[in-house]
Amino acid sequence: MQKFLNLRGAKYLIVLLIIMTIGLFDHLNIKQEVHHKPIPQNKLPIPYSIHTVKDKQKIAPAPTNTKQGYVIFENDQVAVYRNEQMADIVNKQTGQRIRVYRGGTVHNIIGKSANKPPLVGDTIAEGIKLVCYDEITIIGIKPEFKVISTYPNPRTGSDKIIINKKNNTLYLYKEGELYKSYPVATGENPLFTPEGVFKIANKIENHGQELKPQLGVRWLGLAVPFEKDNRAEKDARAPVGRKYGIHGTNEPDSIGKYASGGCIRMDNRQIAELFKLVEVNTPVEIRHW
Repeated sequence: MQKFLNLRGAKYLIVLLIIMTIGLFDHLNIKQEVHHKPIPQNKLPIPYSIHTVKDKQKIAPAPTNTKQGYVIFENDQVAVYRNEQMADIVNKQTGQRIRVYRGGTVHNIIGKSANKPPLVGDTIAEGIKLVCYDEITIIGIKPEFKVISTYPNPRTGSDKIIINKKNNTLYLYKEGELYKSYPVATGENPLFTPEGVFKIANKIENHGQELKPQLGVRWLGLAVPFEKDNRAEKDARAPVGRKYGIHGTNEPDSIGKYASGGCIRMDNRQIAELFKLVEVNTPVEIRHW
């Protein structure tokens, strides 16, 4: 009788364990189904961008564009908007707008005197300098809202000369800032004036018979390698600055035109000024854009 009771109790215990096990598996399956249940579309989280500030994460709404573009600079007088490849400079006082190609970084100009670069000779009471990779644009705000100058970006903090054959203009940079620009004459044939980056190889000042009359009163020789000399093969004068140069002229009416045999002609008074401002080994970039 005792054995029968023990056997019956053991059966009940086994049945109880089976029921508990089945219940546990059902519970686990229910939790798994709930975990993988998709979130309804109308419950998805709003997009956010995360900005790290002093090792802490600050959550802010993702930025949105406007019809005018992104504000890249603003002061009491103007706001500069960047939109794709353009920049709009808006005068906040008058509503006037200036559009320039490829807006970049913006710098304030306050009280620039005539003897300081950029643009020595011009005073700027208030303005901005808009810098992109290829070009720099100076915009005056006061006394007049207008584009004062657009010129090549030298992409250097040192002295440099850039000569643009497209508009026949020579740009002189001192310590990376545009100092002055001068009209010039370049080759009557586009191939005559070599393009590339060269250096001033020599400086010759006329004290008698050093320069021919057609070369004016000053010569800045350019070291042009053989492969850039389109007017002869291995002319020994080119690499040492005796064939191509920046010089004066006895034909002042040719300035601004395509008229030379390959050299860069300048007004005699202006080449005398440039001669004092540059040194041997100053880089000279000649381009056609």
